Amino acid sequence: METIYISKSKKKAKIENAIVVYEDEASFRQDPTLHSTWAPLHSQPQISSKGQRNSQKIFGAVSLYDGKYIYKHQEKYFNNETYIEFLEENLLKEMYNKGQRIYLIQDNAGYHKHKEVYEWFKNNRKYIEVFQLPPYSPEFNLVERIWQYIRKEVTHNHFFATPEELCSALFGGLDKITNNPECILGYLKPFL
Repeated sequence: METIYISKSKKKAKIENAIVVYEDEASFRQDPTLHSTWAPLHSQPQISSKGQRNSQKIFGAVSLYDGKYIYKHQEKYFNNETYIEFLEENLLKEMYNKGQRIYLIQDNAGYHKHKEVYEWFKNNRKYIEVFQLPPYSPEFNLVERIWQYIRKEVTHNHFFATPEELCSALFGGLDKITNNPECILGYLKPFL
């Protein structure tokens, strides 16, 4: 796997009639995050907090041209085993179309480059080809924009008393994208 320019992988995908898919993962914390909002002058909004450090971890992937979005809630942590599990149980099952390879664009998380992950990609090259983004370049990963959307629409400026409340709100926002890809099509345009 080598780092390539995105336009090169998109051109190659078009020639091969492949599906271009961006992948990323994110953690969403239970403690509230303040974000800009409307409020009376000199009156900062206040959000309750219990000081909870609980966070929910999500793998996500989006198809560039149609906005098809999938995600997986990860109970504990991200590592090479949970990443391979996401690739097998979610990405290939839900994104792969017979006769159309997936061109997977991913960042440089340590477990993305783990020996077992490389071996998995080698064994599944018939279905998926992976491309690394340049190091430290979240602006090139489409899924980062979806995380921003979810934070803005679901988690910023909200109090979640329990992890279950956070999960309920988070899954509701993610399901909205999954069931209505048109709500994120504007985020895709700069990547086309």
